[in-house]
Amino acid sequence: MQLPKCGHRYCQTCLDIEQETIIKCQQCQAESLRNDEHLDQFHSNGKCEYCGEQFNSINKLNEHKVFKCRHLIVDCILKGFGCNERIIRVEMQDHYLTQQHQHALLNAVHQMLSQLNDRQTDIEHSRTTTAGPCNSATAQSEELYEMLSILVGGIETLANDEQRLATEALKMQTAIPTLTEELSKVKLSVEESNAFLEGVKHNQAILNQDLLSLQEKINDLQYISYDGTLVWKIGNFHEKMIDAQSERQTSIYSSPFYSSPNG
Repeated sequence: MQLPKCGHRYCQTCLDIEQETIIKCQQCQAESLRNDEHLDQFHSNGKCEYCGEQFNSINKLNEHKVFKCRHLIVDCILKGFGCNERIIRVEMQDHYLTQQHQHALLNAVHQMLSQLNDRQTDIEHSRTTTAGPCNSATAQSEELYEMLSILVGGIETLANDEQRLATEALKMQTAIPTLTEELSKVKLSVEESNAFLEGVKHNQAILNQDLLSLQEKINDLQYISYDGTLVWKIGNFHEKMIDAQSERQTSIYSSPFYSSPNG
C-alpha cells in the first residue's frame, strides 16, 4: 500500500502484523496515521489465492487463511519432530495416519518422556537437598509420566499393527496375480464343462427321439393285422396335426397289415 504522508509504498502484510496506530516509513522515517477503514475500503485484495473465496477486507482474508481455508498448504504440527511434509489443510486428517507422522509422534512423545524424566530427577535431587515441600508437583509429574508411558505403548502397538497389516497387504498384493491366473483357469474349465454338457444334452435328445421311434415300432408290431382289416389308432393326434401344419412332419404312416398270415 502507499503511505498517505510520504507516498512511499509499504508491505500490507507487515502492516497487518504490526497493528500500530502510527505507521513509520522505513525509507524516510515519516510518520502516517493508520486508517483501518481506508485500508479495508481502498487497499483490499479480498480473494484467497488458494480456494478463490472472495472477502471484503484484508483482515477477513487473513483470518480466513490462518484459520479456515481448507486448501491452504501448511506445515505439519510435528515439523520439529521430523515430519517435514507440507499438506493441504483439508487432507490433514489423512496425513495423521501416515507412517511418517506416526514416527514423528513417537519422537515427540519420547522427547516429552525424556524431559519429564529429567524433571523428575531434578525434583528428586531438589528434595534431597532442600526441605521445601514438592510432593504435589512430584505426584503430578509421576502421573503425567505414567500416562505418557501408556500412550507410548499404545502408539508402538499401533505402529507394529500398521507394519503387520502392511506386510499382509503386500503378501495379498503379491498373491493377486496368481489368484487371477487360477481364476482364469477355473473360468476356462467351467466353459469347457458347459460345452461338454451341451453336447451331452444334444446326444441325449437324439437318443430319446430314437427311443420313441423304437417304441412306436414295437407298438406297431403288436397290432399287426392278418385278416385284411386294420384299426389305426393315432396317438398324440393334436401334436401331429401341429407338426403337419408347420411342415415339420407332413405325413404319417400306419403299421403294416396283411390279408393272411402268409401275405
